[in-house]
Amino acid sequence: MLLLKKIKAIKQIFKKADIHTAKYQNASSIKCIAGCGKCCAKPGIETTALEFLPAAYHLYLAGESQEILNTLETKQDNICIFYNPFLNEGFCSNYQNRGLICRLFGFSVKKDKYGEDFLSTCKPIKESFGKSLSSKVLTLAPNMNDYYFQLFGIDNYLAIQYLPINDAIKKALEMVLLHFHYRKKRA
Repeated sequence: MLLLKKIKAIKQIFKKADIHTAKYQNASSIKCIAGCGKCCAKPGIETTALEFLPAAYHLYLAGESQEILNTLETKQDNICIFYNPFLNEGFCSNYQNRGLICRLFGFSVKKDKYGEDFLSTCKPIKESFGKSLSSKVLTLAPNMNDYYFQLFGIDNYLAIQYLPINDAIKKALEMVLLHFHYRKKRA
């Protein structure tokens, strides 16, 4: 599948995930704690480059891809490059194009080692909404594995390569830049 078709397909998955997550949040009344951002500031988040292709493409179109890539080359910590604690609403400087992990964490289920669903969320949400986390409400939550399996259908190779978040973003940027570099040479 060509890069732009992959990006379009990923965005369609994001749209479905966003709708599913919003329905779950409405049904459960679970939401992020205002002013928290702990999940975004957590070092060591691993994800795939595939889910950051839309972000990389957006940065390319905005003329910011090389600047972000240069910053990633010298960045010392492993907190997401898009995390900005000084933004007025939320903490993501690229919120519309955030990865699937960012869209689903806090409001999706995964299976534990016994095959039981559990909410993949943070401690502040568990502490604030513990009573709302009943098994009945969990059945309405998006299943993280289902959405990642959909990514697998787009590119089975990139979908299984988990990297630290900034390395995943860097790889996505490099893929987009390489694609358009060779596209210009052909024109």
